[in-house]
Amino acid sequence: MNNEFKMKFKSIPGLSAFAVMVNREIVRPIRLALRHPLAHKDNKALLKMLNGLQGAERPRVWYFGVPTHNNLGDQAQKFCILAWVEANCPGAEIVKISSRDFNGGAARTAVLLKRLVRPDDVIIMQSGHTMDGLHPDETAHRMIPDSFPGNRIVFFPTSIKFLSKRGMRRDIRAINAHPRTLFLARDAVSAEKARSIYPKVDVRLYPDVVTTLIGKYEFDGHRSGALLCTRNDGEKFYSYGEIDALADELERQIGSLAQTDTTVDLGGIDLDSKEAWSRIEKVIESYAHYRVVVTDRYHGTIFARIAGTPVVVLRTADHKVTSGAQWFEDAGDEAITVAGDLASVPDLARGLMTRFPEGAAAPPFAAPYYEELHDLIEAV
Repeated sequence: MNNEFKMKFKSIPGLSAFAVMVNREIVRPIRLALRHPLAHKDNKALLKMLNGLQGAERPRVWYFGVPTHNNLGDQAQKFCILAWVEANCPGAEIVKISSRDFNGGAARTAVLLKRLVRPDDVIIMQSGHTMDGLHPDETAHRMIPDSFPGNRIVFFPTSIKFLSKRGMRRDIRAINAHPRTLFLARDAVSAEKARSIYPKVDVRLYPDVVTTLIGKYEFDGHRSGALLCTRNDGEKFYSYGEIDALADELERQIGSLAQTDTTVDLGGIDLDSKEAWSRIEKVIESYAHYRVVVTDRYHGTIFARIAGTPVVVLRTADHKVTSGAQWFEDAGDEAITVAGDLASVPDLARGLMTRFPEGAAAPPFAAPYYEELHDLIEAV
C-alpha cells in the first residue's frame, strides 16, 4: 500500500481515529518487530552514550521523547524547551533521550539510568500530542515515574486524546502514582481530562512552548496572496478532495496561493544542529511573505502569528488545533479566527486580508507562564 493511498484512506472523515488505532495497535507492533535489530542498535548507541557520562559534578536535566522526525512543530518545541532549560537551569547538563533509542531496550536502559539519575535531577517529557494511549513516548511516560518515584517530572505542554482504553489505564496507573509530577496541559480540554484522570498530580493549563517566540522577530518585506498549510496525516478532518476544492476556491477569490505542510524533508541534516534551527526560522520567515494563512496545523497557526500573519484555523479530527487557538483569542488577538466549515473560509480569509493588509503582531501571552515555570518546578 503506497503512502499516498494510506494518507487518503486515513483522511476520510470518520475513519481517521480508527485508522490511527489500527496502525498503532496492529501495524506498528509488526513493524517494530521487523526493525528490532535496528532498534537494538539504536539502543546500544544510547547505552554507550549514557555509560560515557562524566561524574556527578553538575546537576542534570533528563529530557525524554526528544523528536527524531521531520515535523517542524515538534522540532521547534525541542529547541524552545532546550532554550528554556539553558536559561533557567544554568550549569545543568542536559541529557537528551529519544523514544526511538529508549524503546529499543527500555528495561535495560531504565536499569542503567537508576545508577545515573540523582535525587535532585529533573526529568522532563517532550511536548505535543504525545498522549493517546499508543504514542511511542508513552513507554517512558510509564516506566520513568515507576523507576524514579522521588524525582521531579515535568510534562511540557501536552495534548490528550486517548485512542486506546488500555493505554489510558496504563498511563493513569503510572503517572497518577507519581506525586512529584507537574503536568502542563496544552489546552483547556486536555487540562480538564488530565485533572480527572490524574487527581494526585499538579495539572496546569499552559500554552505551547513555541508561543514563547511571539514578539521576538520582526519581518519586513512585501506581503501577497495566501498560504494553505494542511496536514498529511490521520488527524485530518477534511478529505483531500475537500482541501483541493478549498484551494481552488481560495485561488479563485484571492489570487496567488501557495501550499505547504509543517512536516518537511530536512535533507538528512543533524536535527540538533544550528542549521536545523535556522531552517525552522526560515520557515517562520516565509510565513511573513503572505497576507493570510489558512491551516489545520497548530504549529502552522503559531508560526503564522510569530510572523505577524493573520490566520484562519481549520478543524482537525481532534480538539488540539481549535482549542489551541483559544489562547490567542483569549489574549485579544483579532488576527485569528476559527472556521466552522470550509464554505466560510474564503470570506474569513479575505476579511482578515482587508483588516490587516500589512499583517498584525500577536500579543506575547506566553511570557508570564514561562517566567514562573522554574518556581513551579522547584515547588513540586
